[in-house]
Amino acid sequence: MAQLLSRWMPKRGEWAQKLRLWSGLVLFAYALTHFLNHALGIHSVELMNEVQVYRRAFWRSLPGSWLLFGALGLHVLFALWKTINRKTLRMHWWEGLQLALGLIIPYQLLKHIIGTRGLNSAFGIDDDYVWELTLLWPGLAWEQSILLVVVWLHAMIGFHFWLSGRAWYQAAFPWLSLLALAIPMASLWGWIEGARRLALTNPVVGKLTGEQLDWGVAAIANATNGFFVVLLGVAAILFVRLVYGRVRRNIAVEYPGNQIARSAPGPTVLEISRMNGIPHTSVCGGRARCSTCRVRVLNGAETLEEPSDHERAVLRRVGAGDDVRLACQIRPKKDLAVRPLLPVRDAALKPGSVTDAYHWGVEQPIVIMFVDIRNFTGISEKRLSYDVVFMLNRYLDRMSRAIEDAGGYVDKYIGDGIMAMFGVSIDVRKASRQALEATIAMERALRVLNVELKDHLEAPLRIGIGIHAGPAILGRIGAAGGGGKNVNLTALGDTVNTASRLETMTKELGSMLVVSADAWKAAGLEDDETLMRHIRVRGRETDLKVFSLADPAVLKQKFAALDAADIKQSA
Repeated sequence: MAQLLSRWMPKRGEWAQKLRLWSGLVLFAYALTHFLNHALGIHSVELMNEVQVYRRAFWRSLPGSWLLFGALGLHVLFALWKTINRKTLRMHWWEGLQLALGLIIPYQLLKHIIGTRGLNSAFGIDDDYVWELTLLWPGLAWEQSILLVVVWLHAMIGFHFWLSGRAWYQAAFPWLSLLALAIPMASLWGWIEGARRLALTNPVVGKLTGEQLDWGVAAIANATNGFFVVLLGVAAILFVRLVYGRVRRNIAVEYPGNQIARSAPGPTVLEISRMNGIPHTSVCGGRARCSTCRVRVLNGAETLEEPSDHERAVLRRVGAGDDVRLACQIRPKKDLAVRPLLPVRDAALKPGSVTDAYHWGVEQPIVIMFVDIRNFTGISEKRLSYDVVFMLNRYLDRMSRAIEDAGGYVDKYIGDGIMAMFGVSIDVRKASRQALEATIAMERALRVLNVELKDHLEAPLRIGIGIHAGPAILGRIGAAGGGGKNVNLTALGDTVNTASRLETMTKELGSMLVVSADAWKAAGLEDDETLMRHIRVRGRETDLKVFSLADPAVLKQKFAALDAADIKQSA
């Protein structure tokens, strides 16, 4: 449970960003339960009311009310504050859409709140679904439906760009998209069906008295006027700040190619780029949730404030040097010279590239396998090139099929070698077992292949396999050149290098398979002293514990014992 919570807790970010995120999650929880309650109208209004009793038991309790309205107030305040502090109106289309929807929601929500909880608090009206649906149908049907769609769309945009950098989200995106479409559709269907059915059977419920009507009209008018006063105030402040920024442009930011952008103190380098029409990559919209906007500060670094813990954590994850900063976080007060490290290209901005997390790189646990034929150079020197190609294709086909059947993904072919990945969309425990099961299938496929080629070989083919599990960066290298999601996924990092060196160690250890202890234990296997070795791997300061197997078929017995123990425990 602690590990699950740690994955969802926002670990990085300033307190304001954390509060804004959590307030949004609270509001989404309320909206989700409300929408699902609406959907029950497909069955009956009675069921809607029965479930509403339990939902309101929390949300209308004192703690629930404080939580809900506190989150609503915080979310609106942070949105207004962020709007006021914008240094430019240039933004990605999705940022503009989310901002516009966020401004529409309070205006539409005022009538809904006053007509339900407001009348309940002022006059003690039981604003159950019978009351609410009668008020809404049919005169306010369109307004209520639009409010529902606007709230849901605003939430989905926020969720998408919060989660888009997580590897699991990439794999789950199609299913989550279906869910994101099904919930509002069911909610619309439910409340409209319930209201229509209620109008046919009980048309007199929900009529307001004169006093109640006057109070509601006055409350809505006052709330609406207050909303527009606040909105105009925000617009006025924003306008003044933008004009002031245009007039007082006494800071020069120099970009490659002698491009000079001028600005008043206050905007970030990313905002200055946008204000001056200078292309600048930023996947997360300037929220420091990615590192794509990072720049190398060529001159003026000493005039910048020290990186915040948030920025420092992001830069540390990408191994940035001391002269690298996030353009969305630094606010120059004096002249500055920078060089963006991720150049913007048209291909990088094609539809779908921003939503593909692997386009920019994702760090995640992965299992890497390297396979290589022993003494392939000596074998190929004695044969015609066409014969070598024929033999190599047969070999690669058999090995690749064994890898893919086990759940792996062939990253690349390196001559007679293969690099494969396991765990792109599953956890590392399952991936480690898949990788080890693949070695069993590969050993079996090699024996069959040696029988087929016995008349063409002086000695049977032998292979070495190295497997290691750990964190790596997964990305579509070359996607910026226009390939997009069609570009193959690859892995980079120390885990890849270690797996390659373990494959090389099979020669020294005289074995077919060398598995790191990380992958071995992740697969659920117990230590085996007869197979355990401690080896020195180039590039690592300490010895690495590995398990060396001359025949991967030994793993079949270990997995059979492991499965039997699991079955016995579950029984």
